[in-house]
Amino acid sequence: MEADLKESDSNLLNLTKQLDNANATQKVAAEALEAANKEKRRLLEEAKSRDEEISGLRKDLANAEDDKKEAEAGKKEVEARLANAEADFVANFHNTEAYTNFADYFARVGQQEVLTALTNDHPEFDVKALEARFPPPDVEGEDDS
Repeated sequence: MEADLKESDSNLLNLTKQLDNANATQKVAAEALEAANKEKRRLLEEAKSRDEEISGLRKDLANAEDDKKEAEAGKKEVEARLANAEADFVANFHNTEAYTNFADYFARVGQQEVLTALTNDHPEFDVKALEARFPPPDVEGEDDS
């Protein structure tokens, strides 16, 4: 009986050690599960944050595309208005001060050519009175020095 009692004590001691090991393993597993759940929550929050960021970026992209379309439409409108303004300027150039200035300038150039030809072809003519009556054209940017 004593041998049975020692064997039972030994079995009890082994079972107690196995129970302690099982408890330690369960504790480690519970800690690992808790850490995994904490990491899972962190990753879910990060995924949610990135999903919100992606959603915001998609909205920004849609707005940018709308802005691009609006800018292109504005550009076309400006180009059309510019073309109309250019056509209007060309059609009405004869009514502008620039046209009058060009006309005066080229008339004076023609007059000077005639006076020069007259002086060259007929040196005996005195063209001073004509030169006073038809002054040479004014040339911008020309220095008389």
